Amino acid sequence: MRLFGSNRCKPDRDGMTAIYAAIAASILMWSGAAERPALGQVASTSAADASSLAGDWAGALDVQGIQLRLVLHVATKDGTTTATLDSLDQDATGIPVSAIMRTGDQMSFEIAAIAGSFKGDLSADGKTATGQWSQNGYDLPLTMKR
Repeated sequence: MRLFGSNRCKPDRDGMTAIYAAIAASILMWSGAAERPALGQVASTSAADASSLAGDWAGALDVQGIQLRLVLHVATKDGTTTATLDSLDQDATGIPVSAIMRTGDQMSFEIAAIAGSFKGDLSADGKTATGQWSQNGYDLPLTMKR
């Protein structure tokens, strides 16, 4: 299932199809042609607060009704926090997160392999992060929940 050439991508005057296509192309590149790092090369951060983000976070990008479901997997072992991202609707799994941080009531992560990042505000209970996904010059709202 690839988004290109399907009925799901119809041109529109606001350019939202172009936004979705740019995001999809980056993630598809990862899932198909990009060379993946070995397990030991998955990037991590040693920021103390990042360990409080451990768990699975789920959210979806919405571009004119087209959903792109994302799952962020965060784990801490021996004082080091690592993370990967899955794009469920594109069968792309294990995309390495190059940096993840928690600073006060904000959560952020970067994924160099697809030139994407997220920055959001954490809820009081720490189970929801509401913010923006940025990729290829586009910003889209994204809420991640665990």
